Amino acid sequence: MLDVLRRLVRAPHALLAVVLALGLLTATVPAASAEQVEREISISGKEPQENKFIIKGKIAPSTGKPVNAIIEVKHCKKDTDCGADWKRFAKIKTNKKGRYSERVKGLKKGHERVYYRVATKENDKFFAAVSPEIYIYRLF
Repeated sequence: MLDVLRRLVRAPHALLAVVLALGLLTATVPAASAEQVEREISISGKEPQENKFIIKGKIAPSTGKPVNAIIEVKHCKKDTDCGADWKRFAKIKTNKKGRYSERVKGLKKGHERVYYRVATKENDKFFAAVSPEIYIYRLF
């Protein structure tokens, strides 16, 4: 190993090649640190008054700025997951700590369950993320 280093030091053009190679390697390091990070979205439901429903939760990690998100909904006539398509219910923004809260609607007439979830889109810093789904169901 020492013999190789001595040969590189003696040959000026070889030393120049090593310096240029190291310069190229350091130029690629910042690009590797700009990788995307996964987000976690928590969700919970509340009924503070009869037939008034609120979903709230947190999007982590917090960036210190509001995060744009979407609440998605699907209505099911059965009392189990019906496989209906998710539709956008509302656009929301979190606060600076990543927390959100939004009032949502209950069941439509003739439906047994309504499902809600929160989703974010992909950007330069974060992958797209989706929360677990929660549902409101009819008791009678």
